[in-house]
Amino acid sequence: MIPFGGEKVGLATGVSPALKGFVAGGVGQLDGSKQWSQLFQQNRRENLKLSYIKSVVVDGESVAVVPEEVLDAGVKDWGFALFGICVGKKVPFKALLSVLSRKWVKVGTFSINTAKNSIYVFKCASKEVRDCILDNGPWDVWVAHLALRLWERDTLPRQCSFSKVPVWVKLVNIPLELWTPCGLSHLASVLGKPMHMDAATGNREIINFARVCVEMEAVSKFQGTSELEELMEEWWM
Repeated sequence: MIPFGGEKVGLATGVSPALKGFVAGGVGQLDGSKQWSQLFQQNRRENLKLSYIKSVVVDGESVAVVPEEVLDAGVKDWGFALFGICVGKKVPFKALLSVLSRKWVKVGTFSINTAKNSIYVFKCASKEVRDCILDNGPWDVWVAHLALRLWERDTLPRQCSFSKVPVWVKLVNIPLELWTPCGLSHLASVLGKPMHMDAATGNREIINFARVCVEMEAVSKFQGTSELEELMEEWWM
């Protein structure tokens, strides 16, 4: 186990079929002829190479000391990532990739990575791509709602909690005096924690309704339109 950032990274060991001849044949031999340095020579690629970086020993254990510039480079690489999970239904990865590749064909470059507990990591090429995905939701895949949230530094995918999910809602019958970021925030707070509004709402292109993203408890009951209108009217009248 290698301690890193409060977590312990486990190492799995074993002998692959390609190495059996090497182990059986003795040190420096692979199938009686190849040298250790030749083992991965055929498929070697520059972007797959790793390098040895000496660790430090603390209390008898080897510890990886990662310089800040290395962490900053990683943050830059993953800085526009999103965590996502399909709510209500398990969707196979190939189906998710196929559906979103069609729906997001115009947003820009992105990739989808799988993590533990059916959590996906969406690696977006830029802030514009990430924001386009967030602003044009909600997204559904096989009738399952795709809940998305921003990636934050030092957050492992398995630590990403979806006990709260972001939901896009429409707020209607809004008085003009409340058509401001602060006013809309007050109204949306009736449902949960307001996160952001879409571009059309922010630019006031259409003012018969506001479209806002609200973080809600995953187990909470979503109020119907009439209930929500009555609740909002009671609040701001």
